[in-house]
Amino acid sequence: MIFLEHLFNLSIVIIIFNLVWGILVKIPEILLTGLKPSNPINYILSGLKYFLLSNLIYTNSLNSIQESAMSINQANITYLLGGFILFLYLAGKLNKKKSMLSLISSVGFNSKFKYSNSKLEKLKYENHIAGISIIIYTASVGFPIFGEIMTLNPLNIWFNNTIQGLYQTPLLKGIFGVFGIFFMISTLQRGISTIKQMFFKVTGFKNKENDTDLLKKEVKNPFQEMKDKTEKSKIENDIYVDFEEIDDKENNL
Repeated sequence: MIFLEHLFNLSIVIIIFNLVWGILVKIPEILLTGLKPSNPINYILSGLKYFLLSNLIYTNSLNSIQESAMSINQANITYLLGGFILFLYLAGKLNKKKSMLSLISSVGFNSKFKYSNSKLEKLKYENHIAGISIIIYTASVGFPIFGEIMTLNPLNIWFNNTIQGLYQTPLLKGIFGVFGIFFMISTLQRGISTIKQMFFKVTGFKNKENDTDLLKKEVKNPFQEMKDKTEKSKIENDIYVDFEEIDDKENNL
């Protein structure tokens, strides 16, 4: 029960943090830069966001351990759950962006919206940034002095107090609670799926195709189909014209 409550609290932290970050950072960024991507700003903001998120998850894990007076084993499990939630969240964000880029590329809009090079380059660097965030969380757990420095970070303190203040608001508490339950359930499902994939890789068993892979095979790109049909019709017309020329030459002979 303690661990489920901890997972729920972390879900609330992630949801409210994304909301506050979107209002304070993403909206002004869009207003200032418009739709034109600015890689330096994106790298800095992504690094700051993931850094703060790792700090917040560690801070709330530490608070949960201290408030519940957990044993050493319970504290270790709590830290592991925090790290696992952080990993699943970051992996889900990166996979979502990768899937979106693949979809745009398959439909053929990558050249029109200039998504190909800049977005792929950003995604590559975001993988490194996410990895560094997980290392920071691990270092905070392994080295308490480093973790204390991270928790005393002014930005971390402000975001944590803001998150707790918003969640304690009577009207918002119920709304965030509902979203937190759905987020926790989806996170647990992703966790089970990740564990299954790791099990299949370690044991060498072949996993059956999931529904997503089957759906990708069944759903065809209409733009690609039109392009294939046009090219096929063009080839057939060229062949027909060549045959007509050969027949005319034979008749002349």
